[in-house]
Amino acid sequence: MCEDPGAGGTLSADELASLTRLFRQFEGASDPLAIQCREAESEFTSLLERLYTEKVKPNFESVSLHQFRSYARNYCRLRVSKEGPPFPSV
Repeated sequence: MCEDPGAGGTLSADELASLTRLFRQFEGASDPLAIQCREAESEFTSLLERLYTEKVKPNFESVSLHQFRSYARNYCRLRVSKEGPPFPSV
């Protein structure tokens, strides 16, 4: 995932920030069963699938949704770990 919006099939800085924000809300939640946590995870999944369908798949046919999801989660985890208090927040 590149932060250059001009590169085809890559995500913008705003899209990466949205994914990271949502990821933090559900992955680092002290109560993973809370409604807000489940809603954030659902929104993360929907956004991820939309970005994959619109930007990644048309430009990188060899990348599966499963691979993209795994990479995106790892990328978000790395970003969150650099942002502030220890992750996950308990």
